[in-house]
Amino acid sequence: MPGPAQSPKTITFLVDSKLKNVSLAGVAVRGICSYLSLSDVDEYYLELCVVEAVNNAIRHAYDNEEGHVVEVDITYSSEEIVLDISDRGKPMSLYNPALPDYDPADLKALPEHGLGLYIINTVMDQVTYTSEDNRNTLRMKKKLYRS
Repeated sequence: MPGPAQSPKTITFLVDSKLKNVSLAGVAVRGICSYLSLSDVDEYYLELCVVEAVNNAIRHAYDNEEGHVVEVDITYSSEEIVLDISDRGKPMSLYNPALPDYDPADLKALPEHGLGLYIINTVMDQVTYTSEDNRNTLRMKKKLYRS
């Protein structure tokens, strides 16, 4: 992890819009987190959030159509990690990270869709969504705490 005087570093990789590639994005993030010596909990949360965000871009922005690109930018410093997931597909019509209405006591009623943004907003410290110049970006920030 860089010291306080060092500037943030960025790693960028591109994911082809195939659902089978979503897990590869997760593996890449896990490897980067391991390299940065992040806690197992932070590693899990960051991997989960990237997988959810890339999955959403492929399913919703690109309507599961292959041949498009989802860009993953990971910027890290000693204080925080910022994950930018970008696509050039359809923008979200409504950014709604609220918990879907369901009965948590009834596991069979657990919704199959709509939990991704809620999970991301629950585990990350800050989440924003922008759509400008035909580029949609979900930015997720997580503070890194040292013990």
